[in-house]
Amino acid sequence: MRIRHLLFLLLAGLSTMFWGGPAVAGEYMLGTGDIVSVSVYGHPELQVPAVEVDAQGQVVLPLVGYVTIGGMSPTSAGKAIAAKLKEGGFILKPYVNLLVKKYSSQQAVVLGNVNKPGQYVLQRDSRLTDLLAQAGGVSPTGANTVILQRDQNGKRVDTPIRLAGLFDGSAPAADPTIVSGDVIYVPQAPVFYIEGEVQKPGAYRIEPGMTLLQAIALGGGLTRRGTLHGAEIRRPGADGKLDAIAADAGARIRANDVIDIRQSLF
Repeated sequence: MRIRHLLFLLLAGLSTMFWGGPAVAGEYMLGTGDIVSVSVYGHPELQVPAVEVDAQGQVVLPLVGYVTIGGMSPTSAGKAIAAKLKEGGFILKPYVNLLVKKYSSQQAVVLGNVNKPGQYVLQRDSRLTDLLAQAGGVSPTGANTVILQRDQNGKRVDTPIRLAGLFDGSAPAADPTIVSGDVIYVPQAPVFYIEGEVQKPGAYRIEPGMTLLQAIALGGGLTRRGTLHGAEIRRPGADGKLDAIAADAGARIRANDVIDIRQSLF
């Protein structure tokens, strides 16, 4: 009796999943090129280990022939197959299990300052962090904020997402599920420029709250002739021209600042 009871609960669960229950939110949507397996409980002769979804979003199965499953979740596709078996009078109460063997149809693009930009196949419940990992991570020139571009009702919507919150756990809800057609863009990190009497003049990535002293440290420190006295920051103004600003060691550095370190007179 106990075995019969457990079997009944199992079948009831399958019935809810593949016959009368709603699709699970966030499930992968099947499409052309996906490969699925199909089995019918109690009917091993109907098992299909692997079948590819064709260009019309259909699969060919024993007894029922062509069944359209493109655009459906695996749960909904299992229900559609079960309905075909019942409507055709083949099985009175079919319990169908459909699994995705290979994901191919749903893709997103990762662009910008990542190590391997390109187009990537989505798995079930792929997250932003999953796609960044597939793209080899953010490159050293990448910004701390990425842009998720998504089509909503025919309009492109750009959503900025702060990376630090994704990885330090401070904003776990901000790691969105990626859907087919999404574009993830990693812009270049803001930089400043340092020239004059420093060991390694050039362009450097700016960090929040960076001071002149920290900027000089990134530039390798002062040369033997360099001095903080008379240091100047040339900063883009509202008119696009560079405004010269006298700076001390604690002056805050902004994006696109040009720091000029002077030579000591003594």
